[in-house]
Amino acid sequence: MTRRARLAHWRVALLAGLVLGTVFGVVEGFSLFSVSLARDLGINRGDSSAMYSVYLLACAGWAPSAGRIVDRCGSRRVILTAFPLLATGLASCAAVVAPWQLYGVYVLLIGPATTALIVASQVMVTGHYEVDRGKALGLAFACVGVGNLLLFSLLGIVVQGAGWRSAYLVAAAVGILVGIGFQRTERTEVAAAVAPGAEGEELASSPRAPFRRPAFWFLALTAIAAGVLDFVVFQHMVPYLLTVGYTESGASFMLGLASVGYFAGQLGTGVLSDRVGREPLALTAALLYALGLALLWQLPPTWAVGGVAVTLGVAIGGAIGCRSAAMGDLFAGAGLGRVVGLIQIAATVGAASATWLGGLVFDRTGGYGLTFSVATGCAGVMAVALWLAAPRTVRHQRAETVTDAPVAVI
Repeated sequence: MTRRARLAHWRVALLAGLVLGTVFGVVEGFSLFSVSLARDLGINRGDSSAMYSVYLLACAGWAPSAGRIVDRCGSRRVILTAFPLLATGLASCAAVVAPWQLYGVYVLLIGPATTALIVASQVMVTGHYEVDRGKALGLAFACVGVGNLLLFSLLGIVVQGAGWRSAYLVAAAVGILVGIGFQRTERTEVAAAVAPGAEGEELASSPRAPFRRPAFWFLALTAIAAGVLDFVVFQHMVPYLLTVGYTESGASFMLGLASVGYFAGQLGTGVLSDRVGREPLALTAALLYALGLALLWQLPPTWAVGGVAVTLGVAIGGAIGCRSAAMGDLFAGAGLGRVVGLIQIAATVGAASATWLGGLVFDRTGGYGLTFSVATGCAGVMAVALWLAAPRTVRHQRAETVTDAPVAVI
């Protein structure tokens, strides 16, 4: 395959990665704003964490509608509509003077925009690839690591030098530029290359069809646990590091290193999980996460924390990569947008719980020990639940069906 052919093959995954990297880079960067924001608005860390948790729960409420809209209108149209809404919401945050205003902006503007962008991007990739689904999703979500590294570093510098309000304006400008770039690059609707099988036809015909399959509930549990793993690190590592003596820019750099690890975890998992299966790699990610979190908790401020941050990023990237690819294995076909929206609810519940718990535990105990312990337990739950969902069995059944299909003789 020539270089041009390879680029054309992975074009959809790269475009989805551009969207995902921007969304997570500007929105998960809330932890960079939270300390100075809480100080200026006169609230404590628990209140600022609760604010972000409410936003995440609002995203869960928006997710089913986002899935149905993507199924009906297509990923491209949804993405082009959602980027201006996201930029408007981020710019509005720079003007708030009271906590309730920030609640309103996150719930009514940023929430629906980010949910639509995430769901549309996942559907765009999952529906377009079948044989290389793990690699494609790994490539798309690896771009989250790149986006986080670049945007966390940029926003951290702006917060420290010019304040959190200016950082929100910079984030809004990034959203506008990326939306324009997507529009100029992707001028045609991305068509799903995967033909709907029996599962897809059932999902398209009945809104309750996913709930009848045990695999859906195990996958939802996997998403909840993976959401906890993700947000314990990406929402609480910066406040934790500030507590133990790091500067804002130093903590932002460590979070950027975690993003580098996330990139490697997503990309590596995408390549390997197509060969060895999603379940073994999810178990490996869980063990790596538990080790990384224990080291982060015990190590004093030292250069070794950078290695721990990378390790945690690799584990999170692996866990989310396996979960996303498994969703395509189990539910590819018509109605995929609805399933992605429903699973997004589960992932958001886990993320919101982790965000709220970390702030509450810090206010009550002055530390993050209990939060890290809960996250370690969730790593085990994630690995077991994905194994019970059995995406490997489904992939083998589909492969056997293709192999046994009659071949027309011309």
